[in-house]
Amino acid sequence: MSKFTDIEIFEILKKTISNRFLEENSAQSENISDWKGQEITSFQDDLFNKTRSTVSEKWFYTYFKSDFKKLPRIDMLNLLAQYCGYKNWAHFLNVQKIEHFGSSKAEESTIEARENENFSSEHIISSEPKVEILQEVKSSIEKEADSAKVEIIKTKPKLKLISIIVVAVILLSGIGMAVYYSFFSQREYEFCFVDSDRQSKITNSVEVTIIRDGFTPLYLSTKTGCIKFESQKDTIKMFVSSPYYKQDTFRVNLHQYNQPEKLLLEPDDYKIMLYYYSNSAKDLKQRISKLNQMISDDALIYQVYDNDFFGVEILSKQQYINLVTMPTTSLKNFSLIESESKKGKIVKLKFKIQQDENDK
Repeated sequence: MSKFTDIEIFEILKKTISNRFLEENSAQSENISDWKGQEITSFQDDLFNKTRSTVSEKWFYTYFKSDFKKLPRIDMLNLLAQYCGYKNWAHFLNVQKIEHFGSSKAEESTIEARENENFSSEHIISSEPKVEILQEVKSSIEKEADSAKVEIIKTKPKLKLISIIVVAVILLSGIGMAVYYSFFSQREYEFCFVDSDRQSKITNSVEVTIIRDGFTPLYLSTKTGCIKFESQKDTIKMFVSSPYYKQDTFRVNLHQYNQPEKLLLEPDDYKIMLYYYSNSAKDLKQRISKLNQMISDDALIYQVYDNDFFGVEILSKQQYINLVTMPTTSLKNFSLIESESKKGKIVKLKFKIQQDENDK
């Protein structure tokens, strides 16, 4: 087999486009066929920035998200090949053939070059009668060149000095720009975390770890739903956790930053229900019944204390239910730290009831 089928080369093109996009952007999947919504819009913008042209959303769905029927028009193939860093579609095809089928194409180019070389040799042999005329012209040129050499030798020191000055100026300018961008180009970024179901800002505790290449991790926490930080890097990775939301990881391209940027967190329904039935003052019997259904009989339950005498206390399921269903004002300070669920039951629970300032 020495050539691609249309479907094979188009799949290679889709994979190459996806890799090129993910160099500077983020997406939920590496497979371009899985992209949707904001990811398609970001790809259209990136394609336009690199080629000054783009594709419509309908075109994207027709060729990237539907079953393969035929290759797009050649002008669109040229556009996508240029986006991936190739001159055109023909250049992309040639490179892929060499990578997949060996160097046969390169050998053909070598043979062609040799044929051109042989043609040049034959042409030189056939023009032997002109050698004497050429020698006479050459001798007169050499005489003129000798006189010009004297002038060139005189000007060489000046040219050398000018070259040194130019190189020095370029180096100093480069160092100056590097120092400037290193110390003065830091920009402050703000990110707000939003409940993906309710589309409202999260006001519970959110813990964020920011990974930046070449720097130690940055740890941030917020109860307002937003964080601010400075960064010199173009791309960062965020690990986000919150007591009532599922942990998530975000790869953020700061080139496309829109202030403030919103990041969606998916709520953990079990944790939210547990918080509600542990903290609500309404319908005591219903609360007890729901908590009894939600919590496993063998659950590990930890109460964390703020004082210096008790660090952590282990409670049974019934002790926990009695504690959070007792009508006291301290329940308004209930705070869920961690919980784990298996087979529809909570098997691990860690919580704290914050002391009021007046009680300390």
